[in-house]
Amino acid sequence: MSVCRIVLLSFAVLCAGWGLALAADEPAPNTLTEQEKKDGWKLLFDGKTLDGWRVFKKKDASGWTVKDGAIYLEKSGGDLMTAEKYGNFEFSVDWKFESGNNSGIIYRISEEFSPSYASGPEMQVMTHKPGDKLGKNSGGSLYDMYEPKANPFKPADQWNNFKIVANGKHLEQWVNGVKVVDCDIGSEDWNQRLASSKWKTTKPFATQATGHIALQDHGAKLSFRNIKIKVLPETK
Repeated sequence: MSVCRIVLLSFAVLCAGWGLALAADEPAPNTLTEQEKKDGWKLLFDGKTLDGWRVFKKKDASGWTVKDGAIYLEKSGGDLMTAEKYGNFEFSVDWKFESGNNSGIIYRISEEFSPSYASGPEMQVMTHKPGDKLGKNSGGSLYDMYEPKANPFKPADQWNNFKIVANGKHLEQWVNGVKVVDCDIGSEDWNQRLASSKWKTTKPFATQATGHIALQDHGAKLSFRNIKIKVLPETK
């Protein structure tokens, strides 16, 4: 056995003893594990092209590009959305900022109304330092409706993961594996919050059973990768 192989094996044993995961054991970006495939997940981004995406109310993806295996906002062009519409789903995405600290994931949006967030709820994309006070416009919030219950963010230059679960009127929002929002459209609590929000006179807000999912152009330079979705059964 060569000296190099002995060194590598020794390092692997040490890592296992320390409880460290080798990078080689981690799934490659923009791929699905065999278990995710069995569970019904589908990639929405192949890591190479913007196929299946276009800007809100446009026919192309102008302003957005692919950089280092991620969707990247190169210059302002509008919110980039899925060409397909989705109703009940689990949606997962990794993101990080190059500059700025403001964007969003807007879902169940309709092109009948403008801007995109006039019809779709928005999960605020923003990072916070430990100890920062969280409000209804903080990162992870259901924007201007529900403040996040926790602050499990990594620094802005590291990859953070968001997951959105939309199942009928029930909505959940997750940050790095921690559920930070859990609510129901049309509940008494929802209606009270809606009445005191910026959406109180926006009649289409959160009324669409299906719609596009958008990555918000808010001027910040940021990247998105590992974008995937699991379609859930229709609710009765």
